[in-house]
Amino acid sequence: MVSISVPLIGNLHTTLYEELGNKDIFIIIFDDLERKHTSLDLKEIFGLIDSLAKLDNIKTVLIAATDQLKGDDKDTFINYQEKAVDRTYTIDEYADEAPVKILGEQIWGVIGKPANNFKFSNLRTFEKTNQFIKEVFDILGEGVFTDRFTKDDVYRMCFATVFFKIEHKGDMKLLDTKKENSDIRNAFYTNDESGVIEYLYNYILKNSLDNVMSKNVFHHIKNWYETGTYSKENIINLITSINSFEQEPKNFYSTEEEILDVIDYSREYIRNLNGTEQMDDIISKICIAFEWCEVLSVDFGISYDEILILVSNNIANHIDIEKNIHQNELDLWDFNVQRQEAKSVVKSINEAIKTEYYNQLIKRIIECFIDHSYSNYHYLRKLTESISTVDKSIRDNILSNLSDNDFFFPIPSGKITDEQWQWCHLIVNLIANIEQHWGQAGYYGVFSAYTCSLEITQKDKMLQHRLKQLFGKDIELGN
Repeated sequence: MVSISVPLIGNLHTTLYEELGNKDIFIIIFDDLERKHTSLDLKEIFGLIDSLAKLDNIKTVLIAATDQLKGDDKDTFINYQEKAVDRTYTIDEYADEAPVKILGEQIWGVIGKPANNFKFSNLRTFEKTNQFIKEVFDILGEGVFTDRFTKDDVYRMCFATVFFKIEHKGDMKLLDTKKENSDIRNAFYTNDESGVIEYLYNYILKNSLDNVMSKNVFHHIKNWYETGTYSKENIINLITSINSFEQEPKNFYSTEEEILDVIDYSREYIRNLNGTEQMDDIISKICIAFEWCEVLSVDFGISYDEILILVSNNIANHIDIEKNIHQNELDLWDFNVQRQEAKSVVKSINEAIKTEYYNQLIKRIIECFIDHSYSNYHYLRKLTESISTVDKSIRDNILSNLSDNDFFFPIPSGKITDEQWQWCHLIVNLIANIEQHWGQAGYYGVFSAYTCSLEITQKDKMLQHRLKQLFGKDIELGN
């Protein structure tokens, strides 16, 4: 028996005759007709099949998903199959045991329950699910799984992601559009990415995760499959946060009393922070508590302002000034933030984190400026490179510190070092970027005028030469 994938067929007519001419009997299977290369004419395939059928020792089998044939190929298939195909078998359903054979009993035992609620057009959905699960497990490793973050939840999230993408083409087909107020309700799912995750959780998985906190990882799983990219560090941090949650996980199937215990626990946790707790843990507990508070119509009992005060030490300890600014912000996708109250409080915490980051960065720059530690100009570079993204609420503080500290500009007079000269260039770029991106008209002129008007500038010829290199040949240096 010879099996040939049609997309790979080239000029095989002569080769097949030479290979099979002296054999007793052969069955040749042409598979994946619907995936043939665009330059391969379907008529040529039928011509080859017809030629082979004339040989006594050759039997041919043609396998095709005919519903996937389009345009001229579909018409050609209809016209030629009667001439070239003696007998046709139509397969409407795959064997019940096929998904189990592909996925294995352990995985099918988990995802078989939600999968049985749907019709599948292609076994490749199960093959792709199996491949994706293996990829995720290979990257994350076995050590991350516990009774709080389970393998079964990863199976479910991978299945829901692949099913949504392959079978439903990313379309929320399960939303009910006929019931009263359905447009308002459905808008929740179609508004943003968090709504998509909630749709997968509610409509495809039927609220079946072992731990509702696993939804925090769902966005990463979905993005991983769709783009092929992922941050192992971010995913592992979230899983660590889930595994370190100190109370037994509660989910959709819990009693009201159990959920109220979760809210009480989270409330006391926030009130008794000591500054050493991880921000991921804090945000996860806040998001879960606010979600259940809304479901049960319960007041969390701590205002936004109080929460910001309670987490202030944690925010300060969370900052790593050596990392990029984007690593000192919270990614809301990491926490599956959906409830409006939770979004508001997390947004406030995020703003506080960014403010604290720039406070610490400016403090470090001032220290280096005062101590003449110009070799640490990488702090200044961080500030310069992020000017275009700085929030308005932080700008006044930066401008105030520039004004109070002589623009952080180390006058390059006398003998200078390469590091000091690098610092000077960064300050000039910083001031220019502030004028451009913050709408501070004339700010660069104020800075250059200040520098050129200094008494030392009038006396030091080398300084004047250096300033001309920094500001341009036409700069006015006075008398």
